[in-house]
Amino acid sequence: MKKIIIGLLLFAVFACSDDSGTDVPASDKAELLDFTFVADANFSPGKSYIDSENAEVHVFSSIDFLGLTFPITLISEISVSEGATIVPASGTSVTFTSPEDFKKYTITSEDGRNSVEYILTIRDKQIPNSGFENWFQEIGMNSQPFQQPGEYAESTVWATANMGTSIYSIYGTTPQEEGSNTLVKIETVTTVALPLVAGALYVGKFDLDGAIADPTNPVAAAKLGIPFYGKPSAVQFKYSYQSGDQLIQAVLKDPGNLFGGFNVFNLEGKDKFGIKVVLEKRVGEEVTEIAKKEFESNVDVAQLTNLKLDLEYFSSEEPTHFYISFSPSFDGGTFKGAVGSTLIIDDIQLIYE
Repeated sequence: MKKIIIGLLLFAVFACSDDSGTDVPASDKAELLDFTFVADANFSPGKSYIDSENAEVHVFSSIDFLGLTFPITLISEISVSEGATIVPASGTSVTFTSPEDFKKYTITSEDGRNSVEYILTIRDKQIPNSGFENWFQEIGMNSQPFQQPGEYAESTVWATANMGTSIYSIYGTTPQEEGSNTLVKIETVTTVALPLVAGALYVGKFDLDGAIADPTNPVAAAKLGIPFYGKPSAVQFKYSYQSGDQLIQAVLKDPGNLFGGFNVFNLEGKDKFGIKVVLEKRVGEEVTEIAKKEFESNVDVAQLTNLKLDLEYFSSEEPTHFYISFSPSFDGGTFKGAVGSTLIIDDIQLIYE
């Protein structure tokens, strides 16, 4: 019995040592190094983008989702830091019920002390929910639900300023039903504290902490852009627009205090809506603009009308990020616009030559 115990102790010592006999502590790393799927007839993975900061991973298909029938089942190929484990494991089959479906993966370090949960989505070269048929509920700062574009909060690419104005139960971006079709309505609104808030719709994320940190800058909360690898030549969509009755300029009485009151001045002319499309290459903190298109107009358009915007390319480099943004008041970020200005958008499509 004594020999058996000694043998077990020696085994334990060597099990915790490297080849030189030195003890090696278990790793505390829980890193995702690579993630893709095995190619099949339904999904041919092009590129993967791992966003460690936001704990997201996006796998891009070279096959347009319009040509796919969901649900689709894919087999993962995953690499993590040495000694770490991931659940579901590499080689596991996962099923996506729609293009906006998502999966959760948890990576745990070898020592068991650290774990990270990643959100996985699959993407193609179009914008998810570009027809705005899907909306989910989010809880505002007033503890009441409001609607946001997207099938799920975890996977939506669309952001609005609704959270920022939810404290007043005011929402500048809402769904609009027309028969069996759903569109997105973006309005310039007013609250009890703010004479003018331009509604917003953009590809990216709304950063509530950014809004709180810089409350006098309405655009501080907009984190524009999503991972993206396509190089479209144009974007087209349907829109209508109605400008508000009175163009105003609101000026803070105390420039550093959003709640210190405003001086409001009536201006001549009409409000105008604005649209911006940008492709970028991001490497760390360095951002290179690959292509861009800006459009603004004060012309009222009563019926849904097709509009195509050609992108102007400045670089032949491959993009990593993309965004498109819409505002019913082009200068709303400076508290200039007309309350009641309304921009309606539907059926956004990226065009490829």
